[in-house]
Amino acid sequence: MAEISEIHELLESVRVTLSSSMNPNREELDRLHSELDGEIRLANKRLRECDALLAEGHRSEAIQLAEQEPNLLEVVSILDFPELPEWNDFVAELGLTVTPELQIDIATDINSAYSEDEPLERLLRKFRVLSLARAPLRSRIDLLRQIAKRDPGTAYWKDDLRSYEEVRIRQIADESRAAVSSRDVSRIRTISEELHKKPWSVKPDRRVMEKIDTAMAEIKKLDATRQLQKLTAQLKDATEADDAELARDLEERWQQLAAKCDQSSEMFQDTKDDAAVLFRWIRQADSQDAEDARHAAEVKKLSKVLRSDRSKLEDIYRQYDIVAEFSQGIPEAVQERYEARIQDIERAQKMKKMGVMGAVALAVILVLVVAGSLIFR
Repeated sequence: MAEISEIHELLESVRVTLSSSMNPNREELDRLHSELDGEIRLANKRLRECDALLAEGHRSEAIQLAEQEPNLLEVVSILDFPELPEWNDFVAELGLTVTPELQIDIATDINSAYSEDEPLERLLRKFRVLSLARAPLRSRIDLLRQIAKRDPGTAYWKDDLRSYEEVRIRQIADESRAAVSSRDVSRIRTISEELHKKPWSVKPDRRVMEKIDTAMAEIKKLDATRQLQKLTAQLKDATEADDAELARDLEERWQQLAAKCDQSSEMFQDTKDDAAVLFRWIRQADSQDAEDARHAAEVKKLSKVLRSDRSKLEDIYRQYDIVAEFSQGIPEAVQERYEARIQDIERAQKMKKMGVMGAVALAVILVLVVAGSLIFR
């Protein structure tokens, strides 16, 4: 890991590169990126080692490890520079691997360990180091807030905090104008979080807050529309897989998310047009499911009629015709039962007819016999 001064020089070179209107030399850019990436990875490695000691209850050992030169928290406070998201966007556009994020949560835990070990002195020492190193003002303010909270009886901490916050608020006004003007989404998010989640003793400028809130509202709508595009792609996959149940669930989520979008934007309208085709597929699936349900119900009725000994031939014909009108047609098994039942009924009717005819013939014979006996008596 480089010395503190070397890290400062590295970050200064990064800032110069970002602010330059000239295209950087690729070799120099690769060197800067490699060195910054390496420093952050080494810092994260040391942070994880400290975190492991803290997890085992070895607070003093973790602090000792953090204080080894260069001081870990000093390094973290320097590497946590506000231009890092901009740098990552810059190198990503050039095809370089994005620098990993600093594990600030572990640094916060280490800072808490300092507070528990030597509450105020260590905070003061860190604050002096940050001040000498000209660390970002927001980092120093965060530390000063801790000092003021730890030492509430000393009034000048609060006075200093107010002075620092007043300067920071002016900085934020400039930064917010630049961020909104350039549509720097990452920077707008950072400023919004700082304005809303930090315990300010000086009330931030209302106009700046409104400007950032308006920008954040637009960003949230844009984020929602981008999520809607992803959801539309998932919906398309569901329809292509003929998964109507999943498609219906995705449509419900789509409608909920759409309410959070800027529905007047071209991006939303294009997404809506893409989804409309998929929604029609869902309506067709709904209609088909309803048709299948009605068909199944009528087939069930036909099966019941075929099983009943009391069913008349006209009842069977009527229910059969109802089922036959559906596009799904007559199930093969039901068709076989239908044909067998019709044959049985027709056979029974034929037998009954033959029986009637036989009875009539017998009656005629009997009449002739009786008549003959009377004639020839």
